This record gives sequence, structure tokens and C-alpha cells, in this order.
Amino acid sequence: VQRLGFFEPESIVFNTISPKDKEDVIDVEITVKEKNTGQISLGAGYSTATGGFFQASVSQNNFRGLGQNLTFSLNLAKTQNTFSIDFTEPYFLDTKWSLGGGVFVQNNDTSSSYSEKKKGMNVRLGYPIYTYTNVYGTYKLEDTKIKSVDDPSIDVNVENGLASSIQTSIVHDRRDDRSDPRKGIFLNYSVEYTGLGGDKKWVKNEAEARAYYPVYGDLIFRSRLYGGRLDEVNGQAIPRTEKFTLGGARNLRGYQYEGVGPLKEATKADGTKVTFNQGGQFMTFTTLELQHPLSREAGLKWV
Repeated sequence: VQRLGFFEPESIVFNTISPKDKEDVIDVEITVKEKNTGQISLGAGYSTATGGFFQASVSQNNFRGLGQNLTFSLNLAKTQNTFSIDFTEPYFLDTKWSLGGGVFVQNNDTSSSYSEKKKGMNVRLGYPIYTYTNVYGTYKLEDTKIKSVDDPSIDVNVENGLASSIQTSIVHDRRDDRSDPRKGIFLNYSVEYTGLGGDKKWVKNEAEARAYYPVYGDLIFRSRLYGGRLDEVNGQAIPRTEKFTLGGARNLRGYQYEGVGPLKEATKADGTKVTFNQGGQFMTFTTLELQHPLSREAGLKWV
């Protein structure tokens, strides 16, 4: 009940009562206090990776009171613009199957090597196979077009075009609250094959583990370990836009965006020599963090 994320923490109370003269019968009464499951977020700021930015999102984790999830998000920045819509039905046709999908459009000028525009869609199916464990199948269709290429080693013909892929993943989630976990573990392994039609081919394997542990009071220790690997299919080159890089707030804070990876010096058209991150076919990183509430009412934390 707590893991649904629909109720206030510590507000859920279970009582068991045996009716008079029926000791073999137990009635279970559950008292809960609902919390707001809808969120409207507006923000503006400055990031060294994207420059000034404005972001807005509207999400409802219990849409229509049926546990459905609906999210709209918009991000406008000097170097990156993104818009997406996503919907998930957790009990499709009143079964254990979950069904979801989404569409997105992204313009990204964050990399020093190129600018890109991506648009695409995905459809997802899921089913529980054990307690806390689900399997998912996802079909994704994505169109990529790059422009403003500064790295002369990038082949535009490899980068541009359609990627049609199918992904299978298995997720084991024992977190006490999916939206704001305090204890538990999250494990995920996925394999993605790209090449169901389209112009591109590759195989990607990813594994991730997250753990949360209450240290003292509201102080939470949390950790994350990630590993990913890309492999070619039939010798077809993997696009630079799909290769792994590290650096920035998304994975390795303290380093510039794409600051870690296989670097290569190249000569631009004007004769200037510049070092570019070529991207890798294998990546792993870990984070170890302490978290504590800063303002409960505002939902702010320090990490």
C-alpha cells in the first residue's frame, strides 16, 4: 500500500478485528490519508552544461483515481529543448498487464561535436513474474538528424536516419516508496536490439543497481551502480549519438558534460586543432550519497 505512492508517509494503519463468535474470521481495516498525487512544476535557472533554462511539467500519478500515470514535460534552454508526453495504464483491461507509451521531440546542442534533433515514440508492455519483479517489453521508433558538425571524424550518413528497436528488461523493485524511497533496493537489467527495419543496427546491454538505507533519523544513504555495453551488428558502425560519455549532472558530477571518455584530437575545416570525445562502447560508474530533507513542505533535499 505504501509503495503505491498515493498516501502520506506513516499515515497507513492496519487493524485486524475478529467478529464476535467468529474466531476463524479476521477483518482487516486499513486507514490511509491521501496525499496530492498531481504535480505542476515550473522552474528557471542556469546550468554550465545548458546555459539558462526554463522547465515546466505537469504529472498525475493517480490519473482519474485509477493509478494511471500521465506526464507532460517541457524544457527550454540555450543548448537543449525537449518536449514529451507519456502515459501508463498499470492494469490494462483490469489484468496484471501494464500498457504505456509516449512521444518526444528533442533539439540538443550540448555536445561540442555536433547538434542533433530527435523525435520518436515508444510503446511498452509489462507483467509481474514474481513478488516485486516485473518484465517489460518496449518498442521504440526514433528519427535522428544531426547538424552543425564540428568533429570531422563524424560520418553524417551513420548518424542520420531511423532507429527501430525492441527492448526487453527485468526489474526487481523493493523500495518502500517509488517516488521518494527511504529504504530498499532497485535492480534493472535490459537488452535492446536495434535493427527491426530502419537504417541503424546495434545491441545494447545495460544493468543498474540502486540501494537506499536509513542511517539516522531522516538521514538516508543511497547508492547507484551502472554498467552499459554496445556491440556492433554485422559490422555496421554505431552512431556517435548512441555511444557512452561521462560528465555532468546526469551521471558524473564535478566533470564537464562529455568530459570523460575516449578523447581524440581532430583538425577542423579552418585548420584549428580541437579535442573531441569520441564516445565509448562500454561505460560504468557509481555514486555514493547522503540525503536529508531541507524543506519538507517544498519537497527540497540536500545531497
